[in-house]
Amino acid sequence: MMGLLSSLVVAGATLVGLVILGAVFLIGVRLVRPAGRAAPGGDADEVRLLQEIHRSLERLESRVDTLETVVLDARAKGRGSCDT
Repeated sequence: MMGLLSSLVVAGATLVGLVILGAVFLIGVRLVRPAGRAAPGGDADEVRLLQEIHRSLERLESRVDTLETVVLDARAKGRGSCDT
């Protein structure tokens, strides 16, 4: 009877030890590996936002080019008051 009781105590202690080691391992993996994706549709939203920003910057570049052309043409004709 004492042998069976001793075997059960050892088996239980082993099982508890394995559970604790497994938990420590999982926590370690979580800390080392970066977290998964925040939201399933997050990438599509980010892509859409970046595309919108890119289009806005292209329009801004076009406006700046037009403004430079207007200013330089006025300056070449002697109507410009800018001294740079």
